[in-house]
Amino acid sequence: MTLQLLTFTALLAGAAPLQNTPADVPVSAHANAPASSDAERIDAILSNLQHRSEGLKDIRCRVEFVDDDRINLTESKKWGHILFWMTEPSPHFLIHFDRTVMDGVLGQQEWYLFDGRWLYEAVERRQQVTKQDLAPPGTRIDLFDLETAPFPLPFGQKKDTILKNFDVTLAKPAGDDPPNTDHLICVPKAESRLYRKYDRLELFILRDVHLPSRIVVTKNNGDEISTANFPDLSQKSINTGVSKRDFAKPRAWKNYRLVVDDVVPTGSGSP
Repeated sequence: MTLQLLTFTALLAGAAPLQNTPADVPVSAHANAPASSDAERIDAILSNLQHRSEGLKDIRCRVEFVDDDRINLTESKKWGHILFWMTEPSPHFLIHFDRTVMDGVLGQQEWYLFDGRWLYEAVERRQQVTKQDLAPPGTRIDLFDLETAPFPLPFGQKKDTILKNFDVTLAKPAGDDPPNTDHLICVPKAESRLYRKYDRLELFILRDVHLPSRIVVTKNNGDEISTANFPDLSQKSINTGVSKRDFAKPRAWKNYRLVVDDVVPTGSGSP
């Protein structure tokens, strides 16, 4: 669950706002010019995503998360907010669910916080905070490197890398698509390290903001489906002035039991 949530956050953060795009990148031409084929349209969408990664400082928006486990016949739904802050050497994430429902039963709060080094998972019903050192001194993790990072993030990098690891197709519009989006279906190639982990990723990319307003991850031959929606995502959600104080640990955590997870993540390496 934790890595999945961070994956969604980094996917969301894989692009930057229009006003921060370098002047020599013809983004509006890519976005508005009619494509003569699906391949050209896919190329334009991926090019926009790549260029929008420049200039990103932060993202602040709502999130709705649904996890459908068709093997165990369980479903969880969560509502909250996401903060993303592009810092060096590693970015910050905060996902706070203030309302959760598990199989129809109202739950309690959950937090997922990455401060550039430590990953914290806090669950109110357990009164517990789990802490994991993802980037200890002397190591470096590039969370946006598709081929080496511990989190499988297909965006926030070059278009060529995406196409190397995924077969990408453009789906036809459907009535339940988020408004003003293009629907990309990304199927991991057999030689990709993601092939055994995921059946496919579906991205619904906003045409004006060039960010995903919905992300769907399918695993285990369709038996596990996770969906993240970002219902209020817009230009106003980007570069809002997020700062370190936004990532302060909640006061409630003071009463929680602290557990340190010593597992070393795959993909870390020397600077």
